Order: sequence, then structure tokens, then C-alpha cells
Amino acid sequence: MVFRRLLDELRGALALAPARPAWAAGLRAAIATVLPLTAAYVSGLGGAGTWMSLAGFSGALADRGGPYRARGGTIGAVTLACAAAVVLGTLAGAHPTAAIPIALLVAIACSLSRAYGNAGISVGGSALVTFVIALAFPSAAPDVALIRAGYVGAGGLWAMLVALVLWPLQPYLPVRRTVANAYRALADYADDLKGSNPAGAAAPRAAAVRGALEAARADLATLRRGRSGETGRGERLLVLDEIADQLFGHLIGLRDIVEAMPPGPGAAGAHAVLVKALASFAATARAIGEGIEAPSNLPPAVITWRGDSLRAELAGSDDAMAPESETAADYREAAALLDRLAQYAGVAVATAAAVHGGAAVPVLERPREVEDPEPRPPRLAPLRAALRPESLILRYALRAGLVTAAAVALTAALGLERGYWLTLTAVIVLQPYAGLTSRRALQRVLGTVAGGALTAGLAALFHDMAAILALAFVFAALSVALLPLNYAVFSVFLTPTFVLLAEASAGQWNLAGLRILHTVLGGALALAGTRLLWPSPEAERLPGSLASALGAVRRYLQRVVALFGDRSPDASRALRAARRDAGLGILNAEESFQRLLAEHRGAPGELEPVMALLTYARRVTASAAALALSRYSAAEVPPENLAPFGRAADALLDDLVASLAGGRAPLPWTPLPDPGERADGVPPLLRGRLSRLERQLRTLHDAVERWERR
Repeated sequence: MVFRRLLDELRGALALAPARPAWAAGLRAAIATVLPLTAAYVSGLGGAGTWMSLAGFSGALADRGGPYRARGGTIGAVTLACAAAVVLGTLAGAHPTAAIPIALLVAIACSLSRAYGNAGISVGGSALVTFVIALAFPSAAPDVALIRAGYVGAGGLWAMLVALVLWPLQPYLPVRRTVANAYRALADYADDLKGSNPAGAAAPRAAAVRGALEAARADLATLRRGRSGETGRGERLLVLDEIADQLFGHLIGLRDIVEAMPPGPGAAGAHAVLVKALASFAATARAIGEGIEAPSNLPPAVITWRGDSLRAELAGSDDAMAPESETAADYREAAALLDRLAQYAGVAVATAAAVHGGAAVPVLERPREVEDPEPRPPRLAPLRAALRPESLILRYALRAGLVTAAAVALTAALGLERGYWLTLTAVIVLQPYAGLTSRRALQRVLGTVAGGALTAGLAALFHDMAAILALAFVFAALSVALLPLNYAVFSVFLTPTFVLLAEASAGQWNLAGLRILHTVLGGALALAGTRLLWPSPEAERLPGSLASALGAVRRYLQRVVALFGDRSPDASRALRAARRDAGLGILNAEESFQRLLAEHRGAPGELEPVMALLTYARRVTASAAALALSRYSAAEVPPENLAPFGRAADALLDDLVASLAGGRAPLPWTPLPDPGERADGVPPLLRGRLSRLERQLRTLHDAVERWERR
């Protein structure tokens, strides 16, 4: 069992992510990193090149795409933070007694920057790394510290120049790419959906679509805040993002219909037509994505699919399917959803064709619903939230501070040569979550061992400075380009890059073995800190994440029932916002579950209730979306006819949320009101929707009950 678990950990650490190498980012990083070192070598500046290269590499790593305004701001913040860190580290290193408490405070401050998202992580992480390196090369002379800060500033400005000026300047390209990725994710979702058999054995993956939509939403908000009165291309991108969310909602509703269709030959022809329409939609979505991202206008996609072919198949089919059966009603509803998908996709095709030109934004048959970007929260609000006693970020910051201080004290007490490598490893490996720290430590050690062996071999072959610089260029490019695939692969090429950069001024290229030893020690120190200092196992956080997810699902279903008779644009916006909240809640719960998988040491079957809970939380959301969309095709239904079912479902979900939050078993299952009792006021299609919702809620209840009684 132990051997199998170790094998699984090793396999997980070496698994490649489904991504492409970022060759352009790697080349930018190599230019930003090695050219300053080359310039310093040619001009005889010596160690100045190391500080400029370090800042260039930090700036390149901080450049994670997105709007150019955000990228420039992040690289600039990294540069300023690193300049301040090098001054503080240089001066503190000259006073060993004061260095330890200063390291503690700097590490805490840098770790708290995680409250500001990816940009904060880049700024805080780069500053802490720079501080640790400066601490190892002390000087009591303030002018030395300031000169180093100037070199760091020059390196950061060079990285910004490379990323934003020397590379082709296309301000809208990063946003176009994220919006295009949303359409590609929709296409993948549709492909998953058409692969489902009529019984719905396959569950399409919605998390990737929601993540792509949120990435596009964030980039668009950043772009719009930077431009007053956004019009033209920015407005068209906003419309495309809005349409992508509308398409997603309709696909979710279609998924619920597909999963409800019973298997059998009775609907074989209709199912084949539906699968063909979904394949055509996937091709259209991909064509829209290509049109958005292309540098110039591509021929617009032609939409030849709608619900007409499905209705024609139902009318002329010889299959044994009664026209008034629930299955026939589901297919008619699917045909209506295909009509609406075609309507929105047609507007998206026209809008994508106009992204590069000045054509007006097409209008929908109903008023377009484009949301303004969410208001920016107060600048100190994330930090205030992170400083709360229960904050995970605060615990992580304190843990990082103590581990960093311990590493500095340990290297000073033992007089370790290049001891800052130990401290750097501990700082980089340490993560807010225990499972991630273990995975990162394993990847770092494996990558450093392989990279150390590579460096040792190269040290025996190359001694000329020109060859060393050429190798550093190649390794820097490979490390950044391959980072999206796997952190261990990144570490393989980072090791020779870092040895070459950090030791260039000293001319020592044979320190790979020492780096391996310090990496192992630093990884062990980070793991010890995770286990001993405020351990926060994911098993303790998961119930709260699950409760939040079900709470969002409850609010969505509650709003669908309350607004069922309202077909106004305001109601559509309210329902879409509630659906988004439910999707984000489930996405957060799934991420928590993935972290739990990395920490779990029991039998895999013990986690089955959580998997069932997450699956049926998504299915209830899909059924609620289908119910919301059926308002457009169903006859008028008085709200009071749906109210009994809505109240019962709301009470059930409220009890499940309280059960997960309080760690108790839910109340016994009570059947929901039978929608058939109001047959005069609830059409057969809606009765089928509500019956399916009841079955899914029952399964959800059973999953929570199994989890709480485990």
C-alpha cells in the first residue's frame, strides 16, 4: 500500500498538464534575463549583471498575459518590490542578529500579498526571493545597497520593455485570446455533450467553461477600467463574452434534457439529429474563437443548424415514440434551445467578424444584455480580509515567516556555503495547502536532481563565458516555456539557469551537487513547517466549501422558481448572475476536493459521497437552468403552481447546507410535492423537469447523509 501510494505521488508529480509550451514567453524571458548579464560581462560591470538578470527573470515570470495595462502594472510592482527588497536584504545581512527577525517580518509581509491574487503572488514571491539572495551577499554600505537597487530597477525596466514594447504591441490581443478561449471551451463542452448516450452516462465538464468565462470577464473588466467610455473593439469583445455566457446557459439546459432522455431505439433518429447539431455548434464555436483571435478578419462561419431539422425528424419519424410522450416533449424543448443557440451564435459570428473593423455591434431580437464591469473593491479590503484570525492566508504568512527565519538562522549557525539555496527552496516550496506543498517539494527535488546532474555534466564540457551565456539563454527559455506543462520540468532547466545567473560573477560552475543537497534540506524544512505550524488539513475546510456551493445552488433554484413567469431582461440578468454564483461555488468546492485528494491517506472509497455530492450539485444546477429556459417555450404558469415545490426544495437544500456546516446528518428525506397534483396548471414538460429535480435532490440528500455518517 505504501509503495503504491508513493508510486501514485511520483506519477502525479511528473504528470504533464494539458497545455502547450509557452515558447514566446520563454523567449521573452531568456532575452530579459541573459542580455543584461551579457551586457555586464562585456562592459566589465561584474556582479551588476546578476542583479539585472535576476530582476529580468522575475519580471518575465510575473508576465502571465492579460491586458497590457495589467501586465505593465504587475512587472512594475515586481520591480519596485524587488528594488526595496535588495536594499533591505543587503543591509540586514551585515547584521546577523537582526537578519533573522527582519527575515521573519519580510516573509510575512510578502506572503500576505497573496490576498491580491496572482499579481500579489508574483510581487510578494519575487520580492522575498530577491531579499533572501541579497541577505547572502551583505554590505553595511548604503551606497552599495542603493546601487544594487538601481541595477534591479534597470533589469525590471528591461523586462517591461521586452514584454510590452519590443514584442509586437497588440493591446487587445490578450483579451481577444481569453474571449476566444471561452468559445473553445464551449466547443469542448458541446463535444462532451454529444458524446453522452441518451441515458446521460457522460457528464460534460463545466468547470473549464466557467473558468474560461471568468478569465475573460476579469480581463475585460481590467481593460474597461483603463479606458473611459469604452467603444468599438472593446464593446464588441464585451458583447462576445456576454453571448458566450448565454450560450453556456443554454448548453447547460440542453445537457439536462440529453441526460433525461431514456435509451432505446424509439428515439434513435432524433438523437442522431441532435448529436449532429451539437457537433455543428462545436465547429461554429471554434470558428468564432479563431475569428476573435486571428490578426485579421477570417471568413465568417455559416450557421446551417437550428431546431428545424430536429422538429422535422420528430414529425416524420417512424420511431416508436408517442408524440405526447415526455421524450417527445424533451426533444421539442431541445429544438427550441437549438433555435436560441443559433440566434446567439449568429450574433457572435457577426460580432467576431467585426472585431477588427468598425462595423456596428449587431443587435439581438431581444435587448442586448451587456453587464458593466464589477466595481473595484477598496484597495485595502483584501488585506483586511487576510488579516482576520481565521484567514488561511494569515496562517500561511505566519508559517512562511517562521520557516524563512528558521532557514536563515540554520544556514548562519552551520556556516553553509551557498546556504541561501536552502532558504530559497523552503520559501518557494512552501504553499498554503499541505497537499500542494508536498507535491511542490517532490517536484522541486526531482527537477533539481535532474538539473543538477545536467549542470555537472555541462561544467565538465564548457568553461568559456560565451558558451555559458548561450547555455543560460537556452535554459532560461526552456524553463519558462515548459512551466505550464509541469513544475518538475521547469525545475530541471531552472537549476542550471539559476546556477549560471547566481554564480556568474564568481565564475563557479561546479556547485550543482551543493544545490541538490540544499534543495533536499529546504524541501524538508518546508514540509516540517506545513505539518507543525498551524496545520490546516483540507478535510476541515471541505465541508465549508461544500456548504457554500449548495447554498449558491439553493439561491439559484429559489430565484428560478420566483421569476419563472418573468421573461424580462432584468429577470434574465438576475437568473444569469445566480447561475454564475452557483457555478463558481461548485468550482471552488471541486478545487477543495482536489486538494483533499492530495492529502487523503484512507481508502479512495471513503470519498465517494463527496464525488456524488459534487456531481449532483452540478446536475441540480443544470436542471434549474433547463427549468429557467423552459419559461420561453412553456405556456403561462401561475407562480403559485410552482410555489409548493419551490418551498419544499428550498427547505431541503437549506437543511443540507446546515448539515454540512454543522457536521450533522441531514433530516430524513421527505418527498417533495407531486407536480402532477396540479396537472391543470403545470404542463407535462414542466412536470418532467420538476420530477427530475426531485430525483436529483434525493440523490444529493443521500450523498450528504453518507458523508456525515461516515
